[in-house]
Amino acid sequence: MDLISYGDSIPEGDYRLHSAFANAINFRKGRIIVSLVPPLTGAGPLNLVLKQLPPGAKRLRASRFYFYVDENRLRKEPEALYSSAVPSAEAVPETVEVNTEALAVLLARKAPPKSLAFIFSPPREKDFSRVFEKHLLARFKRAMAYFRAGNYARGTKTIRGLGLGLTPSGDDFLAGMLAGLHFARAALRFDTGARIEEIFFHAEGGNLISNTFLRASYEGKVNAKVRRLMVALSSGSSRELRAAAEAALQSGHTSGADFCSGLVFSLQNAFKG
Repeated sequence: MDLISYGDSIPEGDYRLHSAFANAINFRKGRIIVSLVPPLTGAGPLNLVLKQLPPGAKRLRASRFYFYVDENRLRKEPEALYSSAVPSAEAVPETVEVNTEALAVLLARKAPPKSLAFIFSPPREKDFSRVFEKHLLARFKRAMAYFRAGNYARGTKTIRGLGLGLTPSGDDFLAGMLAGLHFARAALRFDTGARIEEIFFHAEGGNLISNTFLRASYEGKVNAKVRRLMVALSSGSSRELRAAAEAALQSGHTSGADFCSGLVFSLQNAFKG
């Protein structure tokens, strides 16, 4: 069992099995979820990236120098440590703004159906065709109206926990918003601290995995795919922006698209003041 990378936010201690899927084995310690994932999923603040996932893993322990997966001991090599902080190198606002709009167009074209990318392409609303889906759509749109009006508390409470899947679309969107606002503060020097605090104050719900992702974004920590996308937003390379966006979209069914939609939406609002 080879350890390719490990996140910088994994506390020491004993973890118990929470859930297991084809591309993730999740372990819980209190309110924290640590995930064993394959290389395709990639590095994250709370991920252990393994060359091959161990079938039937039941226990995880993190110590100062090692991880233990059942009876397997994995050394924490310093070069395998993933640093998850959002990019902080100062970026040119005009470049980021242009690339943010280009990313919105990419999401409108390439995001899967029934994702929150409909906010960048109204014709996508037709994908929400069933009665229940139309109710979801109406609530999503109401949340966007609150956010656009500057009412982040009501927007967050309206969209929190909304949607289907392991992590609901609304939670993924909020995590993307928090990450985008951190990026705006770190790389663009925008004063977004109050928005970050207001959103996170109302964001957590009853989904432990969602809450783990939300707290990471609140702390300004992102996975490797999102970090690459943020770096691409600061660069002038349209080719790298497309490649980074396509990689980020491959997280879950709509999770990657929902997260990226929140990131773009928050940046657009930040540029509007």
